[in-house]
Amino acid sequence: MQRIIEEFIEKRKKAQSNLELTLKKLSDTFNFTFLRKKKKEVIKGLFLELNNNINELVLSSNKEWDSYSNNHMSGVIQSLNTKILKLEADQTNSKHILNNFLQLEKGLDTLIEKINNINKNDKNENLKNIEDLKKYKEKLSLYQYSDFEQRFRGDENKIREKLEKYYTHFENLNNILDIGCGRGEFLQILKDNEKDSVGIDISESMLKIAKSKDLECFSIDALEYLKGKENNTIGGIFSSQVIEHFTPDYLREVVKESFRVLKPGSIIMLETINPLSLFALSRIFYLDITHQKPLHPEYMRYLLESSGFFDVEIIYSEGDLNDEKLSPIAMNNEIANVFNTNVDKLNNILYSSVEYIVKGIKK
Repeated sequence: MQRIIEEFIEKRKKAQSNLELTLKKLSDTFNFTFLRKKKKEVIKGLFLELNNNINELVLSSNKEWDSYSNNHMSGVIQSLNTKILKLEADQTNSKHILNNFLQLEKGLDTLIEKINNINKNDKNENLKNIEDLKKYKEKLSLYQYSDFEQRFRGDENKIREKLEKYYTHFENLNNILDIGCGRGEFLQILKDNEKDSVGIDISESMLKIAKSKDLECFSIDALEYLKGKENNTIGGIFSSQVIEHFTPDYLREVVKESFRVLKPGSIIMLETINPLSLFALSRIFYLDITHQKPLHPEYMRYLLESSGFFDVEIIYSEGDLNDEKLSPIAMNNEIANVFNTNVDKLNNILYSSVEYIVKGIKK
C-alpha cells in the first residue's frame, strides 16, 4: 500500500508540474506580439492544454486521497479486529475462570450437605467440619475472591494514585465513611492525611488486606450500617466502583440514608463506570458478573438531587486511552477535515472517560 501511495504522489506532482508549465506558457503568450489569427490559435491550444492539465491534477489528487483513505481505513479496521479478538479472548478466559469457581462452589455445597447428614452422634465434630468448609468456600467465592479483584481491578498502587485526586474534596472534612473500601486504598490516603475514617465492605478477603495495613474497617452491609447511624453524624461519604453492584431499589435507599446521616456542609462522592464509553462497557463493566446494571450519569445526578443534595455535579475521569483511540489523517483539506471530525465523534463514543463520579453537598 505504501508503494501505491508513493506512485500516486509522483503522478500528482507530475500533473501539478505540467499545470504550472502550461500556465507559464499562457502567461508568456499574452506578453508576445503575434498576428491576431496566430495568437488566437496559440491561446486556444493552450487553454485546451490547461483544461487537460487541471483534469489530470484533480484526478491524480483524488486517487492520492483515496489511497491515503484506504490505507488509513485498513489500519483502523485491522486495529479494531485486533481489539475485538483480544476482547473475545479475555471474555473466554474470564468465563472459564468464573465457571471453574462456580463448579467448585457447587461441589463444596454438595459436600457440606453430605457431611450434614452423617456423623449424627458426633454433632460437635460435624458442625466444626461444616464451619471449616464454609470458610474454605468463602475464600474461593466469586464474590470474595481477591485475586480476581487484583487482576481486573488493578494494582493497589495504581488504584491509590487514581484515587488521590478525590482527596482534595475531603480536605476540610473529617469522620469520613468509605463504602466498599475493598483493600483500603482510599482509607490509606485519609489515614496518611490524619483524617478520621472508617471503611465497610462485605468481602472478607478484601478486608483482610485492608486490616493488614492497620486500617479501621468492618464487614457489614452498607444499608445496615447507615441505618444504624444517627442523623447528621458522618462528615463525608466516598465510594469507588461499588454502586454498580447495587440493585436500583437498594441504591436509592443507600443514597437516601446517606443524606440523612451526613452532617450539613459535608459531601458524598460516588464513583462508577461510565456507560457513555463503549470501551468501559465492554472491557470493564461486563467483565464482572456481579455488576447489576450501568448507571447513566444523568440518572445519578437526578437521584442525588431528588434525595436532597445540592450543587450536584458529574466529574469525569482523565484516564489516558490515546493508545486505543482511532487516529486522524494528517492532511489539510476539506475531505480530510470531514473525515477527522467523524473520527473525533467515534472516539467520543468508543473511548470517552471510563469512569465518572457524582458529587453532592448536604446544606
